[in-house]
This record gives sequence, structure tokens and C-alpha cells, in this order.
Amino acid sequence: MLRFVNICLVLALVALAYVIYEGKYEARALDEDIGGLRKDIETERDAVAVLRAEWSLLNRPERIERLAEKHLKLAPARPQQLVTLDTVSDNDFERARVEAADDALPAPSGPSTKVKSVAVPGVAAAPANLDDDLPAATKTTTVKTVPIKAKPVAQAAPAVIPPPVTVSPPEE
Repeated sequence: MLRFVNICLVLALVALAYVIYEGKYEARALDEDIGGLRKDIETERDAVAVLRAEWSLLNRPERIERLAEKHLKLAPARPQQLVTLDTVSDNDFERARVEAADDALPAPSGPSTKVKSVAVPGVAAAPANLDDDLPAATKTTTVKTVPIKAKPVAQAAPAVIPPPVTVSPPEE
């Protein structure tokens, strides 16, 4: 019986030694993983520092001012442009809207064409007096058009691009 107990204790000791060595190697592997993660964190911190430096370089006021002058064609405000709220009228807003609309639209490259209303099946016709209830500032005006450059279509039928069209208000 004593021999059986000794054999069991030796087997338990071998199993315990195996478990301890396995735990030791797992701990070493985890330490190596932690070291690798620390190196990755340092690398990312360095990258963030470089990106912050680049961001501050790109956001310099002189650079933004130069780019705004080049691409936006902005100019400093003139004293004549500054007004008080009491002196502003509706005509000032309308004039600014018209100037902004003229600047936003590119110059037409094709001939202007007057267009008449055409009935479209399945679409209700607009009433003739559509603009009567609108203020004068929002009534229909002449529209400048620009031809559209079509990209190739992956269909068998060729793409049809209509000619440029200008819509004029009805003459009074």
C-alpha cells in the first residue's frame, strides 16, 4: 500500500511540475506580447505627434490666407461694405443675391434657346399664374445654362445629351 501512495505522489509531483512550467512559459509569452504592445504604443504616439505638427503647419493663418486668396478670390472688407442694420433695405439683399447667383454660374458656352412649356405624360402642368403670389424678388428670371459633359455609360444605347437651354420669363 505504501508503494501505491509513493507512486501517486510522484505522479502528482510530475503533473504539478508540468503545470508550473506551462504557466511560466505562458507568463513569458505574455510579457513578450506586452513589450511588443508597448513598442506599438510608442510608435503610435510618435505618429500622433508628427500628425499634430503637420496639422499645426497646415493651419497656419498665413497659409490659409494665401490659399483663400488663390482659390476663393476673397478680398478684405472695404469700409463701404460695412453698414448698420438700420440702413439695410430689402433691395440690398436682392442685389447681393443677384450678384452671388451671377458669380456662382459659369458663363454659358452655347447659344441661348427660348423654351416653351411641353406637356409631359403623367406630370401635372404648372398653373400659369404660379409666380403671381410670390414677391418680386423670387419671380422667375433668365437662367444661364452650361452643357453637361457626360461620362461613358456602360449600356448598349448611346448617351444622349440635350443642348444647353435657357428659360426666360413670360413677357408681360
